[in-house]
Parts: sequence; C-alpha cells; structure tokens
Amino acid sequence: MKTTGIATKITGLSLLAVTTLFATNGDNMIGVGTQSRAMGGAGVGIGVGTDSVFRNPAWIVDLKGFNASFGATAFMPTVKAKVGPAPGLGNGQEAESKADFSIVPSVSHSDHINENLSYGVGMFGVSGMGTDYRNEAPQKGLANMRTALQYLRFVPSISYKTDNLRLGAGLSLAYGSLTLSAWSPDPVPQGQQPDPATAKQRGGGMSEDYGIGAQVGVGYYVTPEVTLGAYYQTQINTTYEKVFDFNADGVYEDLKLSQPAEAGIGIGYTDATYGYTVTFDYRRIFWSDADGYDAFQWDDQDVFAIGGAYRVNPDLILRAGYNYAKSPLADKNFKPSTVSGIPFPAFQVAYFNTLGFPAYTESHFTAGLSYELTKTTGIDLAYVYAPKVTETAMQVLEASNEQNAVSATLRFKF
Repeated sequence: MKTTGIATKITGLSLLAVTTLFATNGDNMIGVGTQSRAMGGAGVGIGVGTDSVFRNPAWIVDLKGFNASFGATAFMPTVKAKVGPAPGLGNGQEAESKADFSIVPSVSHSDHINENLSYGVGMFGVSGMGTDYRNEAPQKGLANMRTALQYLRFVPSISYKTDNLRLGAGLSLAYGSLTLSAWSPDPVPQGQQPDPATAKQRGGGMSEDYGIGAQVGVGYYVTPEVTLGAYYQTQINTTYEKVFDFNADGVYEDLKLSQPAEAGIGIGYTDATYGYTVTFDYRRIFWSDADGYDAFQWDDQDVFAIGGAYRVNPDLILRAGYNYAKSPLADKNFKPSTVSGIPFPAFQVAYFNTLGFPAYTESHFTAGLSYELTKTTGIDLAYVYAPKVTETAMQVLEASNEQNAVSATLRFKF
C-alpha cells in the first residue's frame, strides 16, 4: 500500500459480512431450526424434526408421515467499535453499528418413500454477518464502513434405516451475497499525506454467487433410549466478483470466500417414562482451510452443545441448552497476509476482522418450548442470548458483540 496515516490503515481493507451478526459460531448459526436452537444448537446425536435435513439427515427416516415446518429467526445484535485514540487513526470515540436487526427464514419438509426410506428438503439461512458504520464522523476512523454477507442453503436429502442403523445424505445448493463498502482517499507515494478531498467509496456493490456441496450423516440406536450420531459437511466454494477495490487503484477485485467444511458427533438419551431427553454434540468448523477465512487468519472452532427437553404433558415440551465455541478471532496476533492478490499488512487484517467482521460471540444460553395446537399443527419457540464479548487488536482497535435472537416455527404433520 502507498498511503499513509488513516488512509494507510484503511485503504484496501477487505470489508466483508451480513445484514447483521447472527447468534453464531464464527458466522455460522448455532442451529437453523427452532427445536435445535432451543437446545443449544444440538441435533447430531438425536433428531430435531424436519430440520434434521440440515444438522444430520440420518434421522429424517424416524419422522412419521408427512411433515412440514415454516419458521423464521429475528436477530437483534448490539455491536460497537472504536479506533484509537491514536494519531492518524481515530479519536477513540465508540460507535454502534446500525445493522441491528434481521429476519432469517427456515422452511423444511419430509415424507416417507417406503417403510425404510424417506426424503427431506429444506431451505435455511445458515450463515451471515455484518456491520454498518455509515455516517459516523470521519474523526472516529471507521471509514464509513458497511459490510453485509448472507448465505442460504437449499438442502435435498434422503434417509434410510435398517434395524438400529440410520444413514443419510444430501446436497447443499448454496446462494451467497456480499456487499463491501468503505471510503478512503486516493493512494499517494510513500511519505506523503493523502488528500481527504479525494476520498471515494471503494465498494463495487452487492456481488452474488452460487455453490454446491454435500453432507452425510449416520445415526445408531445403542438401545431404545441411547442414540449416537455423526455427520460431515463439505466446503462450499464461492467467489464474489468485482466486490471491492482493495488497493484503491480504480479496479474492483474478486474475493474468494468459501463456507468451511464441518464435522461432528453426538449422543442422546431419551427416557420415555419420565418424559425427558438430554443430548450433547461436539462439532469442528474448519475455518483455517476455507478460502478467504484463511487469508484473514480465522482459527478452527471446537463447538460444544448441550441440550435438554422435558415433556410436561402430551401437548407441551420445554427445552433449554448451552452452546460454547471459542471465537476464531480470540487473542489473535495478526500477521501480514494477501487478499485477492493484494498484500495486506497485519494492521489491515486486524482492522477488517475487528470492525468489519467481529465474530466474537462464544457462549450462547438458550430456551424454548414446543406446543401441539391440534392433532396436526404445532408451534416451536426459542430464545438465544449471547453475552457481550469485547476484543482488542493492535492496541488501538476494539469491538464488542452482544446478541439476542427469537425463533418461531409452525409445524404440520399428517
């Protein structure tokens, strides 16, 4: 980079991300369905209704008859950031991101083909993140940044059972959109100060791409009460064309940003006599191997989810859970990198992650319920709270992230 002062720090910063920060492991939702979210995002070792299409398709075959679910999640994050105080950077005054609300859909369906074979289809918002610091005072050093990433998957799956064994497989047909926006002055020779009057918006507008992946799952009944499960999702490759002018030379660069592979195992215990279920999942998300995330130096995540359910009566089930994963950006010692062929100093990598993509949430406390309205209709509700986490980088960058989310699903079965 040939700029100095604040332009040196901000020009060419990759400014990624989604409508809002989801209640997430990294930028992945802790669970896409309401039953799963109410139990800490669990669902590898037990079935979670038609949303097993996504979490572990092996369990679909255990659903009886025709099932359909229509749901949505409302995310309400509180994200704040500040730069400095430091000469040529920012005045250290905190600003709150205006990206503070979004709605994410989930629709799923399953039915039997024969006694041992079932299919399922789902459409889910699965990943997303974003910040919006437009119209903040230039002295704050936030570059009028706006980032918005959205990622949806359409997942057709099939499930087969024989004795105690359950097998599942499916495709992930993905759609992603990415908007990056920030202002910075034109570059100048090393040692000269940039002219603020030359500042331009460097974003190329929203860019879209499609990708395809696969997933497989297995389930096993050790006893009628104890179940084991495992699954694997492949990486999905996506490239966002002409999305941002990373080095302020007037040319918009492409950015490869792929959703990472993921693997998990789980165990569940259900006591039909007393009406309770407990389950535990372990998942690993391979951020460090995914295009784009590797350049921004995200660490892999170990995700731990524990959930429970208690049947109060034939119509009412109460649920609760807890989900923990250390942030992929926690306590980072950032190093120089290359993004879209553009050299990025360590400060720019840190700036992007801290202010544009603050994936800091770690603990998630969850609760919810399921209630049967009629013999064919039911409703699921879930609430997720992620306590505030604050991270600092390079001594002068700081951001915090706190999240609330409410999910609701209407179910039909025949």
